[in-house]
Amino acid sequence: MMKKLSYEICSALERAGREHCGFTEVDWFLDRLEDSFSAKTLKQEKPSLIVLGEDFPQELAMALSDHTRFILGGSLETTHWSDALLPRDADPVSRSACGWLLNDRFNLVRDAIVVMALSSDNRRKLASLLRGNGIRVVAVDIPPRYDTAEARDVWASEMRRTAEIVSDHTRIHFSARRLNQAIRRKEQVRRAAAAFKHTAWQDTGIMSPALRDMILESVWYIPDRREWVTHLHNLTMQMRNRTRQYFHQQDRRPWILMGGSPVIFPNEKLPNLLEASGLYLADRVDSVALQPDIPSAARSHSVNRILRRMADLRMGMETSGAWITNKGLLAAVQERLDYLPVSGIVWHVLKGQIEYDFELPKIEALATEYDVPVIRLETDYQQQDVEQLRIRLEAFAEMLGQRNQERVRIAQ
Repeated sequence: MMKKLSYEICSALERAGREHCGFTEVDWFLDRLEDSFSAKTLKQEKPSLIVLGEDFPQELAMALSDHTRFILGGSLETTHWSDALLPRDADPVSRSACGWLLNDRFNLVRDAIVVMALSSDNRRKLASLLRGNGIRVVAVDIPPRYDTAEARDVWASEMRRTAEIVSDHTRIHFSARRLNQAIRRKEQVRRAAAAFKHTAWQDTGIMSPALRDMILESVWYIPDRREWVTHLHNLTMQMRNRTRQYFHQQDRRPWILMGGSPVIFPNEKLPNLLEASGLYLADRVDSVALQPDIPSAARSHSVNRILRRMADLRMGMETSGAWITNKGLLAAVQERLDYLPVSGIVWHVLKGQIEYDFELPKIEALATEYDVPVIRLETDYQQQDVEQLRIRLEAFAEMLGQRNQERVRIAQ
């Protein structure tokens, strides 16, 4: 069955590789992604720390281990591997994550400790299942509110407790010095990613949105962040030079903002459908895509001070399903509506992730203020509903195109 997983990974990379417009640096990112998910790597890799999900700070994971593996989900094939372990109505991300960790093809957890934030009921049940199968799991209890000093203290305390447990396992001394170094690397990642996205927006035809977001997501899977930053800087310069040297016809596709359930490599079904429907995916506001946007904490000589500052920064900007009120998600959407020419919003809900439906009325109310239509799409990692989704998106694209033409006529 490893052949099916390899085919799934290679198909996503091959499609992206056909659309990179000849930028040599793109090959480096695609090659690193392919190597990270190759059968040889999965069978031989022995990470000391596995982070399940996107709610645990990247910089903290980097400070606790020199060999961290992030498991986000995203694979249709690994969801099949968990059929006997999880009910079919479990959300695809949880099923895929379970398949990555519990299977008879490779064993990523043999030398690892697994860290996961309990940001939903699905995560709590998954933590119990993993422990029942002999995996050492450290569950980080995320408070349901973030807008009080007490909640931030609880968050910082939970991170400190988790760090001490992981440090004992990895035998790496957790100190303010290591955390400061990780914070510096995370800040370099954030700035490089921001420059790359802004360059891509200058000429929307220079690179497909699916490839752009795949390159940004690769930071989760490439261990050497400094090398990643260097290559992203080089790619950004190649794109800027191409934009300056050649005349590019104006792209009249409606700009789309996509939010809700995270889009995770290798499942690029929805971004590819948006492209095929004549829509330009300007940006994503989901918990995976927004993590690199969160500023790093100010460096300090005290671990407790750094963690408390991280709580102040992250808890108001994350889009975790754990929050009762998700102001970070609304703020991210509003920020993009303010400075991007967004014509419509696609709200993506994976089957089983009902927590994102609670946010939809607030998103619709905000979009109404900006006169931006919203469409809700519910799907999973299967391909059976592709044509149905395509019909709805093409109708949405046609409606947005007519609205934009009407606005031009009124302006003239």
